[in-house]
Amino acid sequence: MSERFLENNHVVHVATKAVLATNADLSEAVGKVLDCDVMSLKNADGAVFICTVSANAGGALTFVVAACDDASATTSANISFRYMTIKAPDTIEAVGEATSFLTSIGADYVYVFEVDAAKVAEQGYEFVQLVGTEATDAAAEGAVVGWLTGLRYKEDDIGTQVT
Repeated sequence: MSERFLENNHVVHVATKAVLATNADLSEAVGKVLDCDVMSLKNADGAVFICTVSANAGGALTFVVAACDDASATTSANISFRYMTIKAPDTIEAVGEATSFLTSIGADYVYVFEVDAAKVAEQGYEFVQLVGTEATDAAAEGAVVGWLTGLRYKEDDIGTQVT
């Protein structure tokens, strides 16, 4: 294997206990927002967010990827991203590109969102964030992990990318 995942990617736990505790779960009450941590793309060519859902009572979320001006997302703009919906164990059900993705989140599903750093730079920003807004009220349990792809420096040289 000539490319090593751990050397070329920086994994980030973007939906930490603090993020999920605010919402109690991924999808709890209509209008609730899942704001994942903001990541810097300064040292990367792109970002990937993976949302895994282990249980769902029928909720729906609208996902967007936002380019942000700083680590607090003081100013942001929704940008286009690529997405993939996977039903367990590995059946791909949808693939596309959008600026907003509404889905009735399903139990045992994985949602993958990918954005190029160039899309973020077009807005004049270097930070990126995955945001999910509930459209249908129902509890859903899961997790969100992000990672930076195409690192410009070795993994151990770039430090934290969430500030």
